[in-house]
Amino acid sequence: MHPRVVTPLALLAGSCVAARPPSAEFFVRAEQVPGPQQLLLPSAMRGLATWQLPSDDPWARYNKWTLLASLGEDAVPGQLPDVRALQIVKRAEQAGRLVGSAGLGADTLWLVDLRGAASVAFGNAVSHAAVQPVSLVLTFNNWPAQRELIPAEETLSALVTLRPRVPEAGVSGSRPMFLLDAWRLAFADSEPDEDLVDNRYSLNGSDLPDVDTLHLHGIRQVIYVTETLGSDSAPITEEDDLNEPFLRYAQAGLQVSMLGLDDLLGERTVAEAASFVVSGGSSPRYFRSVRVYVPRHRPTLFTSPHFYKRAHGGFGGPRARPRFHGIFHHATPGPRSHSGSYRSHGSRGGFGG
Repeated sequence: MHPRVVTPLALLAGSCVAARPPSAEFFVRAEQVPGPQQLLLPSAMRGLATWQLPSDDPWARYNKWTLLASLGEDAVPGQLPDVRALQIVKRAEQAGRLVGSAGLGADTLWLVDLRGAASVAFGNAVSHAAVQPVSLVLTFNNWPAQRELIPAEETLSALVTLRPRVPEAGVSGSRPMFLLDAWRLAFADSEPDEDLVDNRYSLNGSDLPDVDTLHLHGIRQVIYVTETLGSDSAPITEEDDLNEPFLRYAQAGLQVSMLGLDDLLGERTVAEAASFVVSGGSSPRYFRSVRVYVPRHRPTLFTSPHFYKRAHGGFGGPRARPRFHGIFHHATPGPRSHSGSYRSHGSRGGFGG
């Protein structure tokens, strides 16, 4: 059974219809940050070991350990948000099981751009349901803080309570799945309060594989997972920090597609959702709800001087300017120690990461 043919999202985005990035829809639908739960917080070394890919895994070099590094040197009792109470986390787990059970194509790069904890839950579920080994790559590049602008502790909670199935050393052909946090570009149209720690950040060109790397490993398509694909009147585009990578992928002949949890977990039965055909002998065409997307060059946050004027600590700091030639770095407050104090850490989080 071939996937249902759907009007490419880019055709909608290129018309008079106002397309918007996933974060615009995400903040309308976002649930409140859940209350805390008592946990035995692992040491940073133990946390990293849970998610660390083998050294010979070709996707291991893209992992960012910033958030897990905020844990202490020893395991201690502590509190983190109870992310299992979030409906989006439950839906992400269900969707991840469907995707993993259907089988992952050897020629596909997955980018999962959900609320951080939900992205972690999605990837964890895929890793356990899939027959093929799955390389989960963390892109989370900020620190938790006592008065944080975005809830980094939510994502950290998922990382320390879930245990993915990690590929074994020496295994080839692992399927790459990059986990993103939809909070990272939060509140871009407003000016945060001065007393908040601005722990927003964006992905830059080195955070995702380049075209040559994808070609080297046989990747021919990219599937971008969001909570929803929007509607005909307000379709979803890629997030602003992904516009340039997506353009490069498309220009190199890679197919870019989108998959929304709303479509995947709608009225279709599990049997219908798991239907796929094999393309070229190796590549499943996932689910009837996958939609082809042709990215277009468009104005983004990073070309707007007003965006940087509103940002006090995140996205490049007080001297940041619109990005035309490269990435700007800055220092942000570090993670909370278990005694309740903070330590500084340079060039973590913020625009460019």
